[in-house]
Amino acid sequence: MATFIVLLRAIGPATHRLMSMQQWRNAALDAGFGRAETYVATGNMILETDLAPELVTLRMNEILAGFGLGPNVSAFVRPPESLARLIDANPFRDAADLRPDALAACFFAGPPDLAWLSSHRGDERVHPVGDHLIVDYPMQISKAKLVPGKIERWSGTAMTARNWNTVRNLLARSTR
Repeated sequence: MATFIVLLRAIGPATHRLMSMQQWRNAALDAGFGRAETYVATGNMILETDLAPELVTLRMNEILAGFGLGPNVSAFVRPPESLARLIDANPFRDAADLRPDALAACFFAGPPDLAWLSSHRGDERVHPVGDHLIVDYPMQISKAKLVPGKIERWSGTAMTARNWNTVRNLLARSTR
């Protein structure tokens, strides 16, 4: 069986009323996935399956729809190796060491159009790693010019982001 990491987009307090992490774990197990371990309440799951990543994504989105979650809540499926490449690349080691909660890894639903990076003039440092984007926020994300909604809009595909601590912890948990 292969291990995958599932990251939910648009998860938060409103969606928790419709689906708790325990309910999501149970639904994943009922759907035949193995392991189904969630990490924090922000829509992260580690699971095992023999299915291809595309089928895992399809099945996860069916599970989410079964809870009555809208189309904005969707699953992004990655093998642990994908997160390992991000951690290995670590373009902003100072931020990863000093403020990992302000360093974001952006995960895209499809290949992003990152042409806009050449014209970015904000305080945030940005660095593409394959089909992912690492963003170093030197201030609170809510005060930044480059908020996740803009990244998604400018990149032309749906996106979800996780802070560096979460990425590291998901990778560590997925490989034990």
